[in-house]
Amino acid sequence: MLSPRWSKVFADVWSNKTRTALVVLSIAVGVFAVGMVAGTNAILAREVVAAYMAVNPADASLYPDAFDDELVYVVRDMPGVKEAAASRSISVRLQTGPDQWRDMTVFAVPDFDDIRINQLRPFAGAYPPRDREVLFERSSLPLAPGKRIGDSVTVELPDGRRRELRIAGTVYTPNLPPAALFNNTYTYVTFETLEWLGAGPGYTELSITVEGDRLDKRHITEVAKRVRDKVEAGGRTVYFTWIPEPATHPADSAIRPLLLLLGVLGTFSLFASGFLVVNTIAALLTQQVRQIGMMKAIGARRLDIFLMYLATVLLFGLLALAVAAPLAYAGAAGLATLLGDLMNTILTSYALPAEVWLLMAAIALLVPLVAALQPVFAGVSVTVREAVSGYGLGRGRFGRGWLDRLLERVRFLSRPLLLALRNTFRRKGRLALTLATLTLSGVIFIAVISVRDSMLLTLDDAIKYFNYDVQISFSRPYRVEQIARVARSLPGVTAAESWGFSSVRRVRPDDTESDSYTMIAPPADARMIVPTVLAGRWLVAGDERAVVVNTSVTRKEPDVAVGSTLTLTIDGRESDWRVVGVVRGIGDQAILYANYPFFARETRLAGRAAFGIVQIQPNDPASQRRMAALLEERFEREGMQVSQTQTIASIREQNEVSFNIIVAFLLVMALLLAVVGGLGLMGTMSINVIERTREIGVMRAIGASDGQVLRIVLAEGVTIGVLSWALAAALALPLSKLLSDAVGFAFFQTALTYAYAPLGALIWLALVVVIAALASVLPARGATRLTVREVLAYE
Repeated sequence: MLSPRWSKVFADVWSNKTRTALVVLSIAVGVFAVGMVAGTNAILAREVVAAYMAVNPADASLYPDAFDDELVYVVRDMPGVKEAAASRSISVRLQTGPDQWRDMTVFAVPDFDDIRINQLRPFAGAYPPRDREVLFERSSLPLAPGKRIGDSVTVELPDGRRRELRIAGTVYTPNLPPAALFNNTYTYVTFETLEWLGAGPGYTELSITVEGDRLDKRHITEVAKRVRDKVEAGGRTVYFTWIPEPATHPADSAIRPLLLLLGVLGTFSLFASGFLVVNTIAALLTQQVRQIGMMKAIGARRLDIFLMYLATVLLFGLLALAVAAPLAYAGAAGLATLLGDLMNTILTSYALPAEVWLLMAAIALLVPLVAALQPVFAGVSVTVREAVSGYGLGRGRFGRGWLDRLLERVRFLSRPLLLALRNTFRRKGRLALTLATLTLSGVIFIAVISVRDSMLLTLDDAIKYFNYDVQISFSRPYRVEQIARVARSLPGVTAAESWGFSSVRRVRPDDTESDSYTMIAPPADARMIVPTVLAGRWLVAGDERAVVVNTSVTRKEPDVAVGSTLTLTIDGRESDWRVVGVVRGIGDQAILYANYPFFARETRLAGRAAFGIVQIQPNDPASQRRMAALLEERFEREGMQVSQTQTIASIREQNEVSFNIIVAFLLVMALLLAVVGGLGLMGTMSINVIERTREIGVMRAIGASDGQVLRIVLAEGVTIGVLSWALAAALALPLSKLLSDAVGFAFFQTALTYAYAPLGALIWLALVVVIAALASVLPARGATRLTVREVLAYE
C-alpha cells in the first residue's frame, strides 16, 4: 500500500497523459541528442582503431631504389623491427565512360596468402586474383559505374597504352583513405600482372612494424631512421620515409571535427530541453496551485511538498530515460555505421561502454531536477490564502508595462487577434523561456544553411584563383611552345599556359618525411591564377627558392608558416625553400607554388612542362567536359601522352559532395532542435489554456464561438513563433558567423568566406509558422471542447 504522497506522485504522472508525454519527450530529446553523439564517438573510437590495427598497418614506410627479397630479410632481423614487407604500386587511369577517366592506384602483392603488413580481407568474388585479373578494394568498385565482379575494365598506363583487366573480386582493408572521399580507386594485382602492365622488376616500398610501443611516434621514428641508415649503407638511396599517426585511420582528421560539431549541437539540444522542463513543470504546478494550498492547510511542510514534486520530476526523468536510451543506442549505431562507411570500416560491435549509459542516466535525472528547482520552489512558496483564492485567471496581468501600453494602442486588428496578441505578453517570464527555446532552434537552423552557403562561397573564392577551365597533365614534360600551340588550335580555346608540375615531399626537422604534395610552378606573368592570399604575399618575378603553400599544407604541417624554411625532396634531391605566403586551399589537396623559371632550372626542365591549362568559351560544365575530351584526343594525335584531364566544374562537384555530407549532419541536428522548440511551444500553450480556463468559460458564456476560441489560441501560438523567428533571424547574423568560422577552422584550418543565408531565414519562417500552428492545435482543441459549466466550475 503506497503512502498518500507517493500515491499523489504516481497519480500526477498517470492522470494527465498528454502532459506526461510532453514532459517525457522534452527530457528525452536532450538525452537522445547527447547520447547519440557520445555513443557514436565511443563506437567509432573503439571499432575504427580495432579494425585498422587488425590488418597490421605499417608503422613506417620507406621508398628506396628498387630492391629484392634479400633486403626484406635483412631488415626483418634488425633490432626493433617486428616485421618487414615489400610491395610496389603504379598509378594508372581507369576508364569510367566514353572519354571519362579516373585515377587508379594498382598495388602489386608478392604473395596473397602471406601478407604480413597492410593485410587484405577477401570480401566478395574470387581470391587471390589470377594473372591479368584485378581485385578492387570494396569502397572503390562503386567508382567504376556499371562494373561488377566478372566484368572487364580498361586502364590506361602512363605511356598511353591500354590494358583490359578482369575484376576477380573485392577485398576489404581499412588502412587506405576512403575512395569516395579522396576521389581515388584502389586495386590489387599479382606481380606478374604488374609486369604485364609495364612496371619494371623489384620492389619500391618497404613497410615495417616495430617492436615495443606502436603508439609512440618517437620510438617508431627512431627505428625507421635505423632502417633507413641500414638501407643506404647497402648502396641504395631512400627517397623518402613516411610515418603515419600511430593507430589513426587516414580519414580520422575529416570525421573528428564533424563529431565535435555534432556534439556542440547536441549540447544545445540539452539546454533547449532544460527550458522545456522549466515550462512543463510550471504547467503542472499552475494546475495544482489549489492542491498545494490544501496540502499546506492540513499541515504539509514546504520541504515535504518540495521533495514530493522533485520526486515527480525524477519519475519523469526515469520515463524519459526509458524512451531515449534505446533510441539513442539505435541512433548511435546508425550514425556510426554511416560514418564507418565513410571511413571504409566495417563495424563488428555496436556495444556502448558503461560511461555512455551513465551519461544518459545522469542527463535524464539530474538535468530535469536542476531545471525544475526554480519553478518547484516558486510553486511551493505560494501561501494558503493565495492558493485557495485563485480563480483560474493566472498571475499574469496585462497593462502594467511599457510594452503592454504600446500594444493597447494597436487598433487595426480584430478583437480575437488583439486578445491573442495581448495574451502573448501576459506572462513575460514564460514567454521568454519559450522564445529562448524556439529562437535557439531557429538560430541553429539558419546558421547551418549559412554555413552551407559560406562553404560554397569559399569554394567559389578558392576556385577563382584557378582562373581556367580545363587542366591537362602529361606523362612526361613537353616543350612549352608545343603545348600552347596544340591547345590554341582547337576552336573555343581562348588562352593557354604551361605550368611546371611535380610531386614533392617535405623532410621534417625530425628527419621524417611527409606524404606526397603537389608543387605547381606558374610563369611569372601567369594570368590564370588569382590566389586568395591569407598571409604573406604571392610570388613575384625574380623569386628564387620561394614557395607559397595552401591551407591544406599548413593543416598537415602545423609548424609551417610565413617565414618557415622547408626542406623539400624533388626528383630525389633535397633543397631548402622559404615560405613567403599562405593561400586558401580547395578541399584536402595540399599544393605548393613556385616560380616556373627557377623551378625549371631546379628540375632541369627549362623550356618544358608537364602541365597545361586552358580557358574556353563558353565555359559551362558541359563545354568543359567536351573540351577536355577534345584536348586529350588532339594532344595524343600529336604524340603527347596525357595522364589526366580535369575540369574546374568537376573539382567543384567533388568538393560539393564533401560539403553536403557535413551540412546534412548539421541539418539533422538543427531539425532535432526544431522539434525541441515545437514541444516547448506546445507546453507553453497548454499552460496558457490551463491558466485561462475560466476566462475561456466567460468568453463562451457571453457568446464566443468555438471557432473564435480556436483562432485566439492558434493566433497566440503563431505570434510566439513569428517573434522567435524575428529574434532568430537577427541573432543568426553573429552566431552563424561564429559557427561558420568554427567549421572552417575545424575542416580547412581557416575561416570560411562568410555568407548569411536569407533563404535559410525564409525557410525557417515557414517551418516555425507550421510548427507553431501544430503545437497550438492540441491546446486549442482542448479549449474548444470545454463546456461553459465545466470551465466555470474549474478550480
